Amino acid sequence: VFNDYCKEYLPDLYAKLKHLGIAACISLSWFLTLFVCVMPFESALYIMDIFFFDGIKVLFQLALTILNENRQHLLECQDDGDAIMILTTYLDQFNNHKYENNEEKKIIYLIKKSYTNYNGVNEEDINRLRLKHRLKVIHNMRESLLQSAAKNTAKYTKFNEQQIKNIFYIFKDVSRISLTEANDPKKLAYETYRINRDEYLILCKYLSPWFIGDEPENLANKLFDLFNLNVQSNQIDFIHFIRLWNILWNEDFKDKLIILFLSHLEDENKRKEGFKILLEPTSVRSSSETSEKEEIPSLYIENGEITYVKSSQLPLMNQTEVIHLCKSIYSLMTGAIDDENLFKALTTSSTLLLKMGEMCKSPPHQVEIDDNKKEIENEWTISFEQFEAAMNAETCLVTWFENNNGNNLSLETRINNYHQDTQR
Repeated sequence: VFNDYCKEYLPDLYAKLKHLGIAACISLSWFLTLFVCVMPFESALYIMDIFFFDGIKVLFQLALTILNENRQHLLECQDDGDAIMILTTYLDQFNNHKYENNEEKKIIYLIKKSYTNYNGVNEEDINRLRLKHRLKVIHNMRESLLQSAAKNTAKYTKFNEQQIKNIFYIFKDVSRISLTEANDPKKLAYETYRINRDEYLILCKYLSPWFIGDEPENLANKLFDLFNLNVQSNQIDFIHFIRLWNILWNEDFKDKLIILFLSHLEDENKRKEGFKILLEPTSVRSSSETSEKEEIPSLYIENGEITYVKSSQLPLMNQTEVIHLCKSIYSLMTGAIDDENLFKALTTSSTLLLKMGEMCKSPPHQVEIDDNKKEIENEWTISFEQFEAAMNAETCLVTWFENNNGNNLSLETRINNYHQDTQR
């Protein structure tokens, strides 16, 4: 709006300010603070007083008058720094005792001159110009938000910039803003958006390549429990959401197995412990950082031969959790092309896992309880590496996960489908 008034009343100065790129800067600092931050407080009180009497038009009149009073100096300045210095020096002079005998250095003079020269500015025109520019401003704010989301999350994903923007736009569409963080200066705007479980399931339905098979909500809920911020909030922010989607769409077989493995750990503390490792991939893959206890190799059976695989820092999984994990993978592949061969391969891998768990159990040991010796069996567990090795043994399983063979729609098509359905 202010730019339009500058163009109408001060066309030569408008061109200069546009070239220097400071019109928006000065209008924001002047209007949002009612000039309190740019001139002596005693002078600003006059402006505040007349603003409450005569409305928003006063601010535009004063701004145009200030620019006109400094027209020649501004036209001659070489850069934005010079222009800001000229205006700052000019505004500091008002009600300064050094200039108490100079009428032109008094705020009353500036106010009178603004009404004399720019009384044509009125609230009706201001509202008309606001309406004219509203869509453009909203569009610019939207683009700025999308750009911020893409720029700050690109390092976590293999999505390109436009894909991140498209995903964030949908995420924002179904989300809600965290009121406790909306005014946090440390938070970027895109970081304040959250989705709860129901909203997340809507996005899974449209965007997830794993929302397939028999009872897809079960696996989707387990992944939500893994990636949510905490149990109390029961929400996911955009950074966690884009990292999950990046694994589902872009990452390799191992990363997909990791989130399957971790999401089926029933103990929340173990799940969160493993999740931290997931967010730091080098920790999963680096054997040098593992503790002495964790460096004990895991047992693996291949072609009847006992071999060993290196253990990582990921938590161990018990027998019940392994069974639920295998059921989830079975459900995921239900209805897939060539599902008969996939089920056969999965049965073979599951059998291997159960055998490994049994063979890894140490012999029962005795403990004394109230002077009575009781035999205690060691817990049945497998490591992630054993799970990975068993799955890797079946080529068709590896191929299915790496190529997302259950997914016959591209991400772009899924995004378009979402927009079509929500606009009906």
